[in-house]
Amino acid sequence: MVGIPKSNRCTFCKLRKTKCDENWPTCGACTRAGKVCSGARNNFKFVVNGCHNEAPTPKSSDSDDASVSSSGDGSRAHGPVSRRASPGGTIIVDMKEYTTASGTGTFHRMRLTRPHRPRHLNCSRSTPSPSPSPVMSPSELLSARFVACLEAAKGTGNDLLIWGPSIKLVPQRLGSESPVLRHTVELVVTTWSNSQRELSPETWLDLRLYTQALGSLQKALKEPEQSYVTDIIAAQAMLQKVELAYDFERGTNEERHAQGLIAMISRGGPWQGFNDLGLQLTFDIYYNMLQGDVRLGRDSVFMHHEWAMAFKQAIDSSTLRPALKAMYRLWVEVTVWPTLARLVRMLCQDRSDTMTAAELVLRATPVLDYLENENETTFSSMMKSGDIVEVENLLDPDLFPTCYQFRDIDTAKLFYTHALFSIIIARTLQEANTVLEHYAPNLMKRCREYSRRIWMSYPYMRTQRPLAIEYTAALAFAYESANEEEREFCVRSLEDMEYFRRPPPIGRWIEATIMANVKGYTGRVPFIKSQDVTVELCGLGCRC
Repeated sequence: MVGIPKSNRCTFCKLRKTKCDENWPTCGACTRAGKVCSGARNNFKFVVNGCHNEAPTPKSSDSDDASVSSSGDGSRAHGPVSRRASPGGTIIVDMKEYTTASGTGTFHRMRLTRPHRPRHLNCSRSTPSPSPSPVMSPSELLSARFVACLEAAKGTGNDLLIWGPSIKLVPQRLGSESPVLRHTVELVVTTWSNSQRELSPETWLDLRLYTQALGSLQKALKEPEQSYVTDIIAAQAMLQKVELAYDFERGTNEERHAQGLIAMISRGGPWQGFNDLGLQLTFDIYYNMLQGDVRLGRDSVFMHHEWAMAFKQAIDSSTLRPALKAMYRLWVEVTVWPTLARLVRMLCQDRSDTMTAAELVLRATPVLDYLENENETTFSSMMKSGDIVEVENLLDPDLFPTCYQFRDIDTAKLFYTHALFSIIIARTLQEANTVLEHYAPNLMKRCREYSRRIWMSYPYMRTQRPLAIEYTAALAFAYESANEEEREFCVRSLEDMEYFRRPPPIGRWIEATIMANVKGYTGRVPFIKSQDVTVELCGLGCRC
């Protein structure tokens, strides 16, 4: 027996001088020709009595053999193909037995293959080989991780959609390879994942990724590329929400984030043409921008007629569902909030300024009328359709026998935000009426009614912890209309909603700190840049 090095083709293909598709155990050429394929010839071919292992003739097989084909050279082969794994599980032995016509000897040909290259007995050229798994880019992997986070906590307080519907559109922007957006999403994914583990809240925020994201944002804001403006807005909005939700100590950047967001959105002008992500991002962070304007005592850049018309046109032409459209229209109407707070501050400095009081009434009354109309139309419709329902209150049945349940978090946010601004606008009007000596008891009644709505929303919002932090503002504004028992409820609820925040946003929720914030954001006390708690405890102002 002589061993001769051979090519990797089977004998039939080599004799024909054609390429073998190596679709073992029977290649495509041998299948079409009705030949018995010699199989892979990785090491040696054998010659016995002058005969190669050419196509053999049929012969009956033993119990382990399968049928064989014949050829004209007289050699016969047992066609069984038996695959046996070695004890280590790493080698497969493929053995055929041949009997030559020109001699009495027999020989076996063995083929050693690795199991990670599976071969099927009945495969043919017509059977397509499985395509390799596509290689995902880093951005695609990050997008997949982000989507997994969005889908992992639906219906829980860790549902990132609480931050606003715009967040579900962010993954599709990761393909732009914008460093600022990619670094911010990495921070969000890691921090959110930490919050799901058995870790203390102090360790949720990944400081390395936070520093990286903040650095990328600062760099992007210096020389923003036009194609990345939406990415920068998305990154800045998420970074601000991460700070407020997971580490309030770094919420000191809130004012800078608000100014940056205003600058980036206003950069394109009122008629820039908002895509879905741009429109939703703008209104998902609208409260934070208006809040920043109130603290700085300036009017919002978006209160001008051109911006209001552009926003309304974009909302009407969008494909958003009714609850979101109603929410965004509400934000357009309450853009006057910073202006009203500024006018109230002027009245507090001069109680004889009737001109300022008259301007305040002129600006606030249309907004209050709009809010009342929304109550009679939008919310009446939602209650009839079952989007908002009253159910038995199991948390505080003695205080509130029933409470509200909502179709989803967007409906709940629309409901309590409407109540929040109904209270804010009514409070500013009360200040104007005091100067003008107008008696309007309906304003106090309205504040009481909408405060009760906020309290009755608490059982639902409590299930949205820890990310539903904006609801705490509504609870705080409802405090002023409460009786003693209801105020105790408000304090408990505020502490309960923010139990995980480290450090607590204002130290401790007590009457002095609550009222300082309520009066500060309605213009009745000034904002003072200080960490001195006596500023709030003594009623001098609101710390910022």
